[in-house]
Amino acid sequence: MHKKKYMKHVLYGRNKDIISNNYKILQVLLSGENLKLNIKFNEEIVKSIFSNLDDEWTDTFIDNSYYIDEDKLIIVKGKQGVVVDEEALHKNIENMIYDKIEGKKIYELEIPTITKTPNEIDLEALRSEIYKEPKDASYDKATSTLTTHVDGVDFGVTIEEAKNILSEDKEEYEIPLKITKPNITTEKLGEEAFPNKISSFSTRYDASNINRSTNIELAVKALNGTVILPEEKFSFNGTVGPRTKAKGYLLAGAYSAGELIESYGGGVCQVSSTLYNTVLMANLEIVERYNHSSVVSYVSNGRDATVSYGVKDFKFKNSREYAIKLKASAKNGILTIEVWGIPQEEEYDIEITSETTDVILCNTKYVYDSTLKPGEEIVKSAGANGAKSITHKIVKKNGQIISKTVLSEDSYNPMTKVIRTGTKK
Repeated sequence: MHKKKYMKHVLYGRNKDIISNNYKILQVLLSGENLKLNIKFNEEIVKSIFSNLDDEWTDTFIDNSYYIDEDKLIIVKGKQGVVVDEEALHKNIENMIYDKIEGKKIYELEIPTITKTPNEIDLEALRSEIYKEPKDASYDKATSTLTTHVDGVDFGVTIEEAKNILSEDKEEYEIPLKITKPNITTEKLGEEAFPNKISSFSTRYDASNINRSTNIELAVKALNGTVILPEEKFSFNGTVGPRTKAKGYLLAGAYSAGELIESYGGGVCQVSSTLYNTVLMANLEIVERYNHSSVVSYVSNGRDATVSYGVKDFKFKNSREYAIKLKASAKNGILTIEVWGIPQEEEYDIEITSETTDVILCNTKYVYDSTLKPGEEIVKSAGANGAKSITHKIVKKNGQIISKTVLSEDSYNPMTKVIRTGTKK
C-alpha cells in the first residue's frame, strides 16, 4: 500500500503514488454556508469523484469479470492497476473542511492511491454464483401475476477441467456450460397472460434484397416472444446479441461516417426502429435511444433508433402494471412488431408527430477513375441531404390532449454524392 503524510497542498501532475487533482471538488462539497463542526458531506458525490478519477487513469485497476454467452461462460481476466484510497481521501476531505472552518487557505485536494491486484479466479465460488436450478413459469390469473421461467445453469465440465482451461495465459477463457430448460417455459403459457394487443407498428423493406432480409428476419426471430416484467428494462443488444457471420448474419448496407458501407447485420436498425415506434405507441418509458447519423427511408426523421453492438443500444422499461410480450414478424417485405399484455385501468391514446425543421444539402465528391474515358461519369453513390427534426409525443384521453412533450431533437448528417469521372488515356 502506498503511504504519504497528509499535506495542505500539492503540485499538479503525478508524484509517485499521489495523483494531484485540479478538480474543484470543494466547490461541490463546500458550496454551502454556516458549516457546523458535526461534519457531513454528500457520499454520492464522493463516490462519483472516485469513479471519474478511476476512468481517467490509463493504469487503472480492472477486476476479473464474466458473462454468459448462450452455453459458454466467458471469463475476462483483469489487470493490476491503481485505485483511489477511499479511506485516506475521506480523511483528506475532512481535514480540508476543518481548515476551511479555521479560516485557513484551501489549495488543491490530494488524491491518495493504492495499487490493487485482481484476486485469483475462484472457480468454486464462480460456479456457485452462476448455478441455477430450472424453474417452471407460472401465471396467477386472480392477480394477473406472471412468474417467468428460469433456465438451469451449471458447469459443463468438472472443476479440474475448468482449472486446466484457466492454466493458459490468455485474456479470455471459455468454460462450457450445461443449460437445462424447465418443463414449462414462459413462451408456453399461451395467451392467457397476454390477452390484448397494446400497440403495433409496421415498416416496409425490400424482400428481394436477400442479405438485408435475412438479417432482419434473424433479429425478428430473436425478439419474438420476449417477455418483459413490470419495471424490467429491455436491451435490444442484450436480446438480439452480436450480429456476426457465425450467427448467420450477412453483409448488407449500413451507415458509417456518413457513407453507406457493407456490414454484417446491415438492416437490423430497421428492426430496432420499428420496435422503438411500437414501444412509443404503448406509452412505455424510453431508457436509451440514438438517431442514425444519416436519414433513413423506412421511418420519418426523429422516429428511428440506431443500434451497434457494444457501442449503441436501444433500451426501454416496462412502465406498465403488468408483464408484456413482444410479437415480431417479417414476411413479404412487411416488418411488424406488437406489444401484448393486460389493459390497465387508465389507458391513453398516443400520437407521435415529427417535423423537419431544417434541410442540410449534401456535397458532391469526384473520384478520378482511370478505367473510364475522359468526360465519362458514373454516379457511385447518389448521396442524400441531411436534416434537423423535432419529434413530439402527444398523450390523449377521450380525444382530449392530456400532455404534449418533446420526445427528441435530432440532427442527421448529409451523405456525400460520389461521382466517378474518367481519366483514361
